[in-house]
Amino acid sequence: MSWPAAREGLALFSLCWLLARVEIEIEGARGWAADLPTWRWGPEWWLELSNGKEVTGYHLWLTLFLIGAMLMPLAYAGFSRPLLAECASSYLLLTAAWDLQWFAWNPAWGLTALRSRPVPWFRRKLLGFPVDYYAAVAASAAATALIWRPGLGEWAARAGTLAAASAASAWAASRIVRR
Repeated sequence: MSWPAAREGLALFSLCWLLARVEIEIEGARGWAADLPTWRWGPEWWLELSNGKEVTGYHLWLTLFLIGAMLMPLAYAGFSRPLLAECASSYLLLTAAWDLQWFAWNPAWGLTALRSRPVPWFRRKLLGFPVDYYAAVAASAAATALIWRPGLGEWAARAGTLAAASAASAWAASRIVRR
């Protein structure tokens, strides 16, 4: 395994964990900005397409901020296909790992509840997890393959490290967080 890619996976996990903790403080037990004073848009056709997620002002601005932050290395280092692939694929990995940490560390949820209870903003699950997680990981790999195919090995090391750190964190949360 490449040490730089593993280090990047750990840094990405740290960002995911911090984002989850911030969102738990903001949203509390009810996710997807259910109790926040933000606008919402979600006709039924969109909810079917998005697996039950309305577009909210909160999530729109947060997503745009995160995409901008994840692309900052291009502003500092200059454009390169390998760096664009890493930035884009890392953002997509972040979306799944951050959300998983939200469930793992949220006192109102936990992974057992995620897997067994209905989640209004995740209508479809596969093996107990939202299909969105699988789609994000697949899109992350595809982004790397399409933008800079030689980076797939580094992507696998980064994604694997992120997955291992996420699993360890979820295990710790199951023992630490009172539900």
